Amino acid sequence: MSSLHNIIYDTYARRMHLFCQYPQLTELLGKQVFASRVRILAIGKAAWKMASMTAQHLRQRDIPYDGYVLTRYGLSLGEIQNLEILEAGHPLPDENSIAHSGRIAAWLRGIPAGDDLVVLLSGGGSALFELLPPDMTLPQLIDAHKQLISSGSAIDEVNRKRTDMSAVKGGKALKLLACSKVHIFAVSDVPGNDPHVLASGPFTPPQKGRKQGDAWVFKNGSKKVFYHIVGDNASFTLELASDLKRQGFQVHLEAGFQDRPATGFITKLKYMLERAHRPRYKLKRPFLQVLGGETPVKVKGSGSGGRCSHIALSMASALARYKDCALFCFATDGSDNLPGSGGAMVDSKSLKQLHRQGFGMTRVLRDNDSFTALRKIHHILPSPVLVTNVNDVFVLSVGYDFDNPLSGCDDSEPDIFGVIG
Repeated sequence: MSSLHNIIYDTYARRMHLFCQYPQLTELLGKQVFASRVRILAIGKAAWKMASMTAQHLRQRDIPYDGYVLTRYGLSLGEIQNLEILEAGHPLPDENSIAHSGRIAAWLRGIPAGDDLVVLLSGGGSALFELLPPDMTLPQLIDAHKQLISSGSAIDEVNRKRTDMSAVKGGKALKLLACSKVHIFAVSDVPGNDPHVLASGPFTPPQKGRKQGDAWVFKNGSKKVFYHIVGDNASFTLELASDLKRQGFQVHLEAGFQDRPATGFITKLKYMLERAHRPRYKLKRPFLQVLGGETPVKVKGSGSGGRCSHIALSMASALARYKDCALFCFATDGSDNLPGSGGAMVDSKSLKQLHRQGFGMTRVLRDNDSFTALRKIHHILPSPVLVTNVNDVFVLSVGYDFDNPLSGCDDSEPDIFGVIG
């Protein structure tokens, strides 16, 4: 990779490492008044790190605890004192999802009324934590999930449909509890950080909550649920944009969560690129445009690839029209539908490289085989060691020289994180 590519990837990887220290989780834990004993349940792709931090915090306060960590295969990084670590399937549930969730459900039923339950939620929880309703088998559930995630539907719509065919989603897990106080700390991967949608809301009552300080508070009979967001796509992209700005780049941060279908998002990126090359465009080249969100891809083919590689490959032809332009697409969970694939990049030279390798864009995109094509030209990005799940992050570079991107930069030019539509 060129100097520009290395700088952007390394900046992203460093920001990911810092983000995964979850400073807001540490701060919020310190503000809580807990019962004399705490039970911990961590579910999702960020579960291991969040549970490790929470356990350390409780030990420092001499508060006894026990519990479970339920995460995707390969994402646990060792033992955590007093916590049992379980792994299961993602993005599709599997036998371990059901078996481990059954063990956790039995444990939840046994929590005494006077204890507090701390739930640590992150993306991936919808597949990992699942109990079947009486009228559904596991093969039927897997097939239904497979159809949902390949449908091109937005994550909020997908999770609402998952809730209808689950015995724990949509607040149903609350019914298992005798304890009256639940503290939820969540890393959000859904638009608007909706507690009912994140991980399909297993402990979120269906009624609306009210804002109270740092938390949303929900009441359900004698139970009270305190819901905190400790990280999301907006905070990650803001911090990444700040990091890139400090390196000397001119940076513009796109406001809002990008949740339109991939076809619409690709059209938006192409329009941004074309508009940036108009003679009187308001943004002076070179610049970086940072965006974040989750843009669902409707899967029709049987090839290998994920959202990030699909969007990157779809932009190769547009980028080839301009000199010194590149797009970096990062999957913040470190798995762009394939383990170890942290995303993909393309630049002004990629289309020629793909053609030399015999790849036709129409066929590859029709077959949803973007990973195969981009891997051949070494444009798949590695996953950082620590990952979270705050959707996808995109960096569009316009006009920066690939080999010496920061030469001749005018630091005196005023710049804030501009918002452009």
